[in-house]
Amino acid sequence: MKFHSFTGILPEEKTEGVDLEVDFKGRYFSKKAVKDDDISEAVDVRLICDLVQNEVSQPCNLLETLADRIVRSISGSFPEFYAIKVRVSKLSPGLCGARSWSATASFNWGNENSDI
Repeated sequence: MKFHSFTGILPEEKTEGVDLEVDFKGRYFSKKAVKDDDISEAVDVRLICDLVQNEVSQPCNLLETLADRIVRSISGSFPEFYAIKVRVSKLSPGLCGARSWSATASFNWGNENSDI
């Protein structure tokens, strides 16, 4: 998911904003949804996108803080997840004159052995 956000510590990040990419991975037991082909038993990814958008729209200083807020929001809204991984990347952060790399923070929640 890509967003424009006011996340960062530099003055221009707070006034002009930055482009972010958010990667989300979640694990939940989906056997019933798959077996029955029943959308009501599956996680609605549109709602996850809405939660991420809400968190990204709230300014903060650190990517780590934003990743943590996203994980907390999703895990609080979807208790069926037993593991969540969120990676937030600031695209072209402009540090050291470089424009072709990203600054990234990841946050994992749940069972450490979930292979996520």
